[in-house]
Amino acid sequence: MKQHTASVLMRYKDAFQFAQELPSSPVYNVKDVAKHVHERTVRRRIKKLAEIGLAQYHRGQFTVKKEVVAQPISVLEKLIPSFTAFMKARRFGKSYRVSDINFILKNLPKNAKITLDYSAHEMTGFQSAQDLYVYVDDVEETAQFLKNNDFREGIKGSVVILPKIGSFENLTERIFLDCIAKGGRSTMDAIAIQLKYSDRITTRARFTTEMLLKVQEDLPLESLH
Repeated sequence: MKQHTASVLMRYKDAFQFAQELPSSPVYNVKDVAKHVHERTVRRRIKKLAEIGLAQYHRGQFTVKKEVVAQPISVLEKLIPSFTAFMKARRFGKSYRVSDINFILKNLPKNAKITLDYSAHEMTGFQSAQDLYVYVDDVEETAQFLKNNDFREGIKGSVVILPKIGSFENLTERIFLDCIAKGGRSTMDAIAIQLKYSDRITTRARFTTEMLLKVQEDLPLESLH
């Protein structure tokens, strides 16, 4: 597993380095970035980052999850199983309301592990949950079960099925790593988990002081006891 993780990391190393060297900006223009790096290279790097959910491209412009790619290489290495699982994620919806989530919570497959939004909310009470992300032993079997119950697969559903990739021995740490890998609002969940469960986490992730202070200020006081 360690060897596989290292080989995947090497495959994306250039893309990570490219993203880390970008100046801070909410949106980048390919033509502007290509003044310093060949445009073909820029597009290749963006494509690689998009493969693992760290970039989005649209009509000559792109965004990058800087809060994720800014992590040290030792942390990025630990995020590879999360990236790989997210790439294989399958999303389902039926009524596209909370009833979809309630249904899967009542019918969780054996050995299923909940991660990201719902687990982070349960652990910290910091942010309201949006989507239900579930690791399962057999993605195809779970997908078929949902389809048999009139769920449709697509991009809008709030039930997300993930294959179990990587270690789940320390579930607190795995949820923490998943939150870092997801980026965006999940970064705040990662910080909240780190503040509350530092004794259960071995990974030393890097967050901005501004983000740390914001979460510390907004985290329910009882969460820290």
